[in-house]
Amino acid sequence: MMVVSMFCCSASEISARTPSNIFKKAEKAIVDGINYSLDAKNNKAKVLAGKNLYTGDLVIPEKFTEDSVTYYVEEIDGGAFKDSPTLTSVVIPSTVTKIGSNAFENCTGLQAINVPESITELSSGLFAGCSALKNVELHNGIVSIGHGAFKKCTALETITLPRSVTSIAYNVFQGCTSLKEVNLPQALEKIGYSAFQDCSALEEIDIPNGVKAIGWVAFKNCTSLKKFSFTTSMDNIANSIFEGCTSLQEVNIPTSIKSIAHDAFKECTSLDSIFIPNSVKDLGSSVFEDCSNLKHVNIPNGIKEIPSSCFKNCGSLAKITIPTSVKEIDSQAFHGCSSLERIDIPSSVKEMGGDVFENCTGLMTVVMRSGTPAKIKKDTFPKSFIKEGSLYVPNITPYRADLKSPWAQFRDIKVIVAGM
Repeated sequence: MMVVSMFCCSASEISARTPSNIFKKAEKAIVDGINYSLDAKNNKAKVLAGKNLYTGDLVIPEKFTEDSVTYYVEEIDGGAFKDSPTLTSVVIPSTVTKIGSNAFENCTGLQAINVPESITELSSGLFAGCSALKNVELHNGIVSIGHGAFKKCTALETITLPRSVTSIAYNVFQGCTSLKEVNLPQALEKIGYSAFQDCSALEEIDIPNGVKAIGWVAFKNCTSLKKFSFTTSMDNIANSIFEGCTSLQEVNIPTSIKSIAHDAFKECTSLDSIFIPNSVKDLGSSVFEDCSNLKHVNIPNGIKEIPSSCFKNCGSLAKITIPTSVKEIDSQAFHGCSSLERIDIPSSVKEMGGDVFENCTGLMTVVMRSGTPAKIKKDTFPKSFIKEGSLYVPNITPYRADLKSPWAQFRDIKVIVAGM
């Protein structure tokens, strides 16, 4: 007689003996050539980069079914399509609410893209290096644009930023060499550094009145930019903001501006005149260096120091008035001002640095208003002027008293006469 034993196992015992991956759904899948990460618990899918680069015209579906589970595509991973040179277009469904940083970076064949209204943020570097991207439509639900989002999109010619955008991050349009027209929202408050640097086709841009700050080198090397007006909401002009803007001819500086940082107008070779209001109390070094066509400029009353290289190589500058607020003139301040024939230095000036007037080949007359000689270097004035120029002072004796002083080296020292 055979005895058959029957055993009854509990559910927990069966589970303990069953391999954990039998009921586990796949975490990744490739559907119609698109790579995804899968979240079966929440029915979500994210587009990923694959082993092979994406090509041609790509349509991302709103949903798909994999292993009997329906997944909704809600996200595109950072760098998902990066460096896919033959990807020509992408249709993004309205189910996608997030696109990661650099998702389309260096997709050099991508010509146009429509960002769905479900996207509220453009991440950093999103379309950087998309050199064929010419048309971009941004809906008004977008509230922020990350740094470098359109950097080096060299075919981009025009763009209108959504009215909901209040800040432009740094490098956003840097190197967009075909960008001619930019429409900024009235709600805009800040433009980040290098935002439009190297946009060589940009001729004009209207800054909304609410803009309170524009970062450094924001318009550097915008070689077609012809005119610019700062807003009354701003209180400073950042360094190198217009450096290399060789076509800039007109700049409006309001009385709200208190300082102009170094290199702000350096190499603006078409700028022939500019008015600086007396509200400006501080000038940075090399502010107008290499402005070779600059003929008319004022130094505001209240400036205490003319910084180094301030007007260096301003070869067309023939006349400049130094206000009585100035106490110091730094090195190379007027270096290379070859059209400058006369300079009148007020009694307030107590010190001058080296090479202040080096290569001022036309300088023939210097009027020093102080009876007490200012502290100078042996090379403050060029040797040619010391030998051939005329120095006018209130009283010759103090300027000749110390034989070791650079002042004593001047050959022609004269007393100031009435009317000078």
